[in-house]
Amino acid sequence: MSTAISEQTILDSLRHVPAERWGEVLRFLNALSDTEPPIRTGTELSRSELVGLWADRDDLGSSREFARRLRRQAETRREAADAAGH
Repeated sequence: MSTAISEQTILDSLRHVPAERWGEVLRFLNALSDTEPPIRTGTELSRSELVGLWADRDDLGSSREFARRLRRQAETRREAADAAGH
């Protein structure tokens, strides 16, 4: 991909995004432009569109098993030595 990206290049790429995913694209673009205020509390999080964002995904399997897998991966990373050997 070229370092000089034009508005037309962006628009051309967006034309390939299925209409059912436009909401995700818009949320992402809003996050990039900082037009939405940051989420600071649990109440704000529960009212945001983040809750349930992946509800329709079928590639994650059981949410409990997915969370367990993430925890196992995090624990494995913590046990691995860093570049300094710590």
